[in-house]
Amino acid sequence: MTSTSDGNECLFEAKLDNVKNLSLILKAINFKDNATCFVNDKGLKVVVEDSKCVQASAFIGEELFQEFTIKSDQIVFCVDLSVMVECLSVFDNCSTAPGITTALRMYYNYFGAPLKLLLEESGIITDCSIKTKEAFEILDFDFPVRNELNKVILRANDFKDILSDLDSNTESVEIILTPDAPFFRIATSSITSQCYVDIPKNSEMVETFLSNGPAKSKYKYSQIKPAIKILAASTKSSVRTNEEGLLCFQFMIKTISKQIVYVEYLCTPLIEDD
Repeated sequence: MTSTSDGNECLFEAKLDNVKNLSLILKAINFKDNATCFVNDKGLKVVVEDSKCVQASAFIGEELFQEFTIKSDQIVFCVDLSVMVECLSVFDNCSTAPGITTALRMYYNYFGAPLKLLLEESGIITDCSIKTKEAFEILDFDFPVRNELNKVILRANDFKDILSDLDSNTESVEIILTPDAPFFRIATSSITSQCYVDIPKNSEMVETFLSNGPAKSKYKYSQIKPAIKILAASTKSSVRTNEEGLLCFQFMIKTISKQIVYVEYLCTPLIEDD
């Protein structure tokens, strides 16, 4: 029976030997404060949305934790992700000794209870309590593999350099994927300029290129920008589109302990007047 130090049974409890395995992932998707957490026996899923047109979701499997216990089929709650990341990072840069890690015990006692974080490093313990809220309804993006029109798998570091070089003053970013040249084009448009970069399908950064038909959609630059932060933490990325112009980035992130976590990032296209 899992219980807290005051004797109350936990609905959910997880333990990590190295908190950075979790904080690395949460920092990457922390582009908005509000996050919805889903916990079941498979692991922890954290979802962040912006204006109902962008959604990032990170799934941290139960195998990443040293201990993972849940006493309900599913637990859902909202937390302030910025506060949570700050708590998880409380010991960052405090120790200069090599090999020193911060252990984490995270637990949730009952529906509506705060999320408790106990962090310990070299005998020093920090106890954090984060207020939780009832979860809001999130968008259900339906993007099965059978609906893929195009898919490109790229080396994350090279792709990050391309997106980072986009004009930050641009109003929109157009993504074009075609079976023939230019294959993969990223074009930007602002009041003062227009530019584009082409990625050939035989480029060294491209591992897989699949195109079942031409696709061209525009997105706000503000929709694409948070993906750059996730790219910086990842080793491999993929770009998928469907016939409706839904854009799906998937990022493969390797944790400090060399385990793999996937983050999905979806954007809805701009609807242009005819």
